Amino acid sequence: MDDINERRRGHWMSYSARPVSENHILELLNVAVWAPNDGMREPWRFIFIGSDNTNMLSNLQDQAPAYLILVIKEDQDPHKREEDYAAASCLMQNFRLLAQDRMLHVRMTMNDWIYDRACTRRFGVHDGERIVAVLEMGYGGQSIEPVKVEDTPDLTFELL
Repeated sequence: MDDINERRRGHWMSYSARPVSENHILELLNVAVWAPNDGMREPWRFIFIGSDNTNMLSNLQDQAPAYLILVIKEDQDPHKREEDYAAASCLMQNFRLLAQDRMLHVRMTMNDWIYDRACTRRFGVHDGERIVAVLEMGYGGQSIEPVKVEDTPDLTFELL
């Protein structure tokens, strides 16, 4: 259980100079896409920014060897739109767990710029789409101790 709590809280890590290959990310995504999605719509697509182009995000994100932008279609039906967002979140968690197994550190971010249409267009996000998150990725360099949280989460559990 401590391992799960440590994993959930995460920790800050400096990255090594080792590049993150597009092929490695594609391998992980081919497994991660088996996320639950009603109707098998697969509403997502991915924008990979490798080490040659990371300067595109220099004023928007923390420095990382590579980035993966997770984009979903904005369905007109609010119910489907929520299902699609939930499915993309499951996919992202699948990806993070798979990456961790391969010693690839993934940090999920949702910075303010992802809501700015003019800014997102620079990265190829189309009308009718939105960014779910930007994943900062890299192999570990020198790691820093996990953040310790003293309090136990206050959970509410009710039986009906």
